[in-house]
Amino acid sequence: MRVVRSVVRGVAGGVDDLIELAVPRTCGGCGFPRVRWCARCEAALHDVPALIRTTVDPGVPVWTLGRYDGPRRRAVLQLKERGRGDLAVPLGRAVAHGLLRLRAWGELGDDPVLVPAPTTAWAARRRGGDVVTAVCRAAARTASPVCGLAVSPVLRAVGAAESVGLGAAARVANVRGTVRVRELPAAGTVVLVDDVVTTGATLAESVAALARRGVPVAAALTLAAA
Repeated sequence: MRVVRSVVRGVAGGVDDLIELAVPRTCGGCGFPRVRWCARCEAALHDVPALIRTTVDPGVPVWTLGRYDGPRRRAVLQLKERGRGDLAVPLGRAVAHGLLRLRAWGELGDDPVLVPAPTTAWAARRRGGDVVTAVCRAAARTASPVCGLAVSPVLRAVGAAESVGLGAAARVANVRGTVRVRELPAAGTVVLVDDVVTTGATLAESVAALARRGVPVAAALTLAAA
């Protein structure tokens, strides 16, 4: 019997080691061990939305939940570049709370519709899916007891190059004419959602692309501002 128990413990330990390798058990915001998301990072993400002015004016109010640093930056990078798809859930909660605040302030109309910022097909494949859409869907699940949020991933970026390191003028040129509206979003108050806003060029191009299809955008909300 003791031999059997020893074998069982050995197998269980081996499985646990494999899980540890496959699913990191460190906080996606601060790296704290043995927990995938800690209470301190959860609190850090739930900032009150702030109205900001971007270098490129998209023509709609741009709200952000904080600066692109600390747990916010680490969580976004872990989600986008390290395959931590589980982090879409806490990031989605932050978006939901921000949207509910804006709605309570009278900044948004009824029936909010979240339109994720566009991504390229190759970026979505490399990341295992469209991460901003995953965040929006997590936000909709969080807000559902209070407010129904529709998610309409109707935008796609085609032909845009990597924008890291580009200045404002270069970013504008890089995204000009690259946003496609694949279909019309659900009826309601359209809110563009993105992970990080740098210059506002992508938001501006998205607003313009939707406007050409007769879809007005009420506001943009981002997890962070760089």
